[in-house]
Amino acid sequence: MIYRLLRLFSKLAIHIFFRRVEVEAQAQVPLDGPVLFVANHSNALIDPLLLVTSLRRRVAITAKNTLKKNPIMRLLFASVGVITFHRGVDVTNGASPRQNVQSLKDCRQVLQRQGALCIFPEGVSHSDPKLREFRTGPARCALDYLRKNGNIGRLKIVPVGMLYTEKERYRSSVWLRYGEPLDVQLWKDANPDGGAVELTAELERRVTALTVNYQSRRESAILSWVADVMTTGIDEPAVLGSEEPLVAERFQLLNRLQAGYQTLLENDMATLDELTIAIRRYRAQLKRHAVRVDEVFLPIHFGRAALFVVREFELAFVGAPIALIGIINHAIPYWLVTLWARKMSTDRDHWASNIIFPSLLLFPLSYAIQLALAWCLLPTLWALVYTVALPFSGYYALLYANRLTQTWRRAATFLRFARRPERQQQLAEEGRQIVNRIRNLAPIEK
Repeated sequence: MIYRLLRLFSKLAIHIFFRRVEVEAQAQVPLDGPVLFVANHSNALIDPLLLVTSLRRRVAITAKNTLKKNPIMRLLFASVGVITFHRGVDVTNGASPRQNVQSLKDCRQVLQRQGALCIFPEGVSHSDPKLREFRTGPARCALDYLRKNGNIGRLKIVPVGMLYTEKERYRSSVWLRYGEPLDVQLWKDANPDGGAVELTAELERRVTALTVNYQSRRESAILSWVADVMTTGIDEPAVLGSEEPLVAERFQLLNRLQAGYQTLLENDMATLDELTIAIRRYRAQLKRHAVRVDEVFLPIHFGRAALFVVREFELAFVGAPIALIGIINHAIPYWLVTLWARKMSTDRDHWASNIIFPSLLLFPLSYAIQLALAWCLLPTLWALVYTVALPFSGYYALLYANRLTQTWRRAATFLRFARRPERQQQLAEEGRQIVNRIRNLAPIEK
């Protein structure tokens, strides 16, 4: 019961924090029998939440034992059956690696009950540009299950890739990818001399294929900037409120760009350096003029601008009362959660967790207090209206604030370009040159 309730609240929180959550190949995940999920780990406690909320079956999660020092996390772990591991680097904080023997035994028991288990082989959440070296724990767990538990139910290992556009940014997006299940017995039959090291290498290869990995932060930054420019298609930006491109399309573009980048790195450093300088200069100009790359080609048409003003003003005017109610009713928990996140987040991979997990406690508590007062003080009909309006107004306020921000930004860009048309012409021409030059490099675009 507690697991289902937590899953429900977590799913709601995930879809509020992230604008889009796209899931690939979910259908090939086994619905029964023992399954071991191995995934990359770049967003702290959000990674397991994504897995839990995307699957129809219950999944046991593993985590480092030091998280249990937090009384809320300790209660949460006990409620949903999280299995904790003791890391050597946490010995000074009370970890005891010898207890991992019991932890591995607990993992095998989950599988023996024909359950699903998730282990993060990197051992720690991080913001590195590529995967960290995989540890052998998941492979040892799987091979021990074959040897000690007789492979009841025929264990499968499912590789998982989690790709975030901007994991620390509210209303960003994520692409969750499930890989082809690996039948551990078939792998062992094909590799009779293979042990935990060899199986770990195979798992790392499969997870790597589901993620985007860079050799350096410099490479990551350059390719992200190039992807931003290429995504514009040197065409006018989409109408506000229209459907956005799939998250998968951006990461697929990044994969193609990375292949081209490596080709140039190996064969034509001069061209790569020229492109890099052009991209950096272009990005610096956009930042200096406070213009987003996707709005460089905004048409300066005063008739269309008038329609834009009428439409957005109407939306803002009609929606303002509902948004204001939502802001007032959610101001205190929102402020407390934001304050907590700013205080506790020491890295990019902490921010989303420090927003979502306190929200799972503070917002329901705020709702409970407000609804209790409403039903005590208001007539039944108005109390019912308040009950329905409370969550609706909160979500509407989020959408309203996001739309208002987009409207203001686009209007400001229009006014800048209307006053200085030569500036837009310059930025547009530079953007076209960069896009056309990249398109002419077949290894990058195809």
